[in-house]
Amino acid sequence: MTQSLTIESLLSLVHRHYPSGLSVDDPRHSATDETRRLEALRKSAVEDSRAWEVFLQRIQEAIPGAGVWDYPNIRYDPAYSVRVATPDSPVGAPERKEVVLMVSILAPVHLLYADHHKRSGDVTETLTYRPPLPGAFQGFADTLEALAMEAFGTTRLSPGVLATPVPDIQVGKTWFGKVTLADCLFGDHRW
Repeated sequence: MTQSLTIESLLSLVHRHYPSGLSVDDPRHSATDETRRLEALRKSAVEDSRAWEVFLQRIQEAIPGAGVWDYPNIRYDPAYSVRVATPDSPVGAPERKEVVLMVSILAPVHLLYADHHKRSGDVTETLTYRPPLPGAFQGFADTLEALAMEAFGTTRLSPGVLATPVPDIQVGKTWFGKVTLADCLFGDHRW
């Protein structure tokens, strides 16, 4: 995308990849030019995931001891996703700190947030943080974000831009009137 990342340019972009006013259950939805364009991008991303695989390896090299989980949502959503646990958060620990990074295939942008899981017996409480992240996550998130910017040339959009409504589009299970630019650029599922 060579134009600037204004709200207007991003809205125009998502309208090129999502049909306006058609539910995903509408039989006409899959036959639209918009849906075909989005499917072509997803297919290309699935078939050529070398850059993403190199990026995942780069995370493991740059952050020794971190748990790295690749979420294969690219088949269904317009973004690659990775969840990275801080090295001091081993699997099975009563507390886990994780940062999630999603990289859009529609625009050179990424999304970043953090989860802090606290387990007590059979109950797990999860606190989710959007930037600016608490200090316990910040250095770790900065490293992950720098790797993404280097690998993909992406930038992180402000929370205000991500929250921009796109009322005439349905994304996944998010119905008309509730969809935001974040849903369109990254999918409506945050894992």
